[in-house]
Amino acid sequence: MVASVSLQQKLQSLNSCGARVSENHGHTGNGEASVNITFSDGTKLRADYWRVSKNGGALFSSFDHRQQYGLPAPMDAISCLKDEVQTATIIEARHDLEAGDLLFAFSNGLKLQVLNLSGYEIWEITFPDGTGEYSNYAK
Repeated sequence: MVASVSLQQKLQSLNSCGARVSENHGHTGNGEASVNITFSDGTKLRADYWRVSKNGGALFSSFDHRQQYGLPAPMDAISCLKDEVQTATIIEARHDLEAGDLLFAFSNGLKLQVLNLSGYEIWEITFPDGTGEYSNYAK
């Protein structure tokens, strides 16, 4: 996919949008937490690896999904992400050119970092006009 305007400009159009999170069954493996995020403007994001922080501290990540740690039951990181974003709106969305990560700040203090950990397509974003980017080609 080739974007007609910069990815950064497209991401800025997500400001004030809400987001809905669902599990991405096509990309999840054992213990992985790949998600689909659909924004209220129709933009769609598939994110295989991600991290969530709030009020300056790390909360959980896709790597925590189905881990029990010292908890009474394994953590459902996807449900936790759904709960955190369901009533919030995006106040900032940007692309980190050095790391290739996508960064989303929400109105409730939540920050979602969609990680680009390899040269492969581990996130994919498609905008309502049909343009989009893959993590390994994003500029």
